[in-house]
Amino acid sequence: MARPENPPFNRGETYGGQSPATPVAVTDGQNYEGAEWYFNDLDFRAGIVGAKPARTNRLVRCRCVRNVSGVNLLPKRLAALQVAGADGRFNEGRVDGYVNVVSGRGFPIDEFLPATGVVNNDLFWIVIEGPAVCRTSLASITALAVGDPVGAATGATSQSTTAGRVDASATGGATAALFNACVNLVGHALSALTAAQTDTDLLVDVGKF
Repeated sequence: MARPENPPFNRGETYGGQSPATPVAVTDGQNYEGAEWYFNDLDFRAGIVGAKPARTNRLVRCRCVRNVSGVNLLPKRLAALQVAGADGRFNEGRVDGYVNVVSGRGFPIDEFLPATGVVNNDLFWIVIEGPAVCRTSLASITALAVGDPVGAATGATSQSTTAGRVDASATGGATAALFNACVNLVGHALSALTAAQTDTDLLVDVGKF
């Protein structure tokens, strides 16, 4: 089977538009929940005229997921896949908030979305593999060099402003903590940051290797 072409919407967009006149229903576009497409790593920011410039020569593997959190979810934050419900497919194609535990499993929300993010029930992209911009912790971070492992930072709740953020991977723990840091690694830093650069963009190569 060939890889799918012609995605239902582009990076920086959503299935129904960021503020659709007719809100997207949870039953709309169900055939796209959990589906994946590859995009060239281009600059999809709004307002660019002409050909979109390349950031790297990589492909970015993205998954189409539905926001079922009840609130707008913002770009560059780590999305938590839904684990509740009898249907295991929800854990593949639905997001119910941000990651708010250290070394929790999460994936960056499309960095090219507008600042208002994606509305409830709408479909959007998360990055499964490839370059993506994440947002660092509000409280404090560990200085990062290019190539350092990156993981989820702690947050107050799954919908708080402190959640869905990244820090240097917490590899100093033992047993369960260390296991989670390894299996839930977000990726590796593609830019360097100092310990003072909280609430800052960090380019991450998402993926385990």
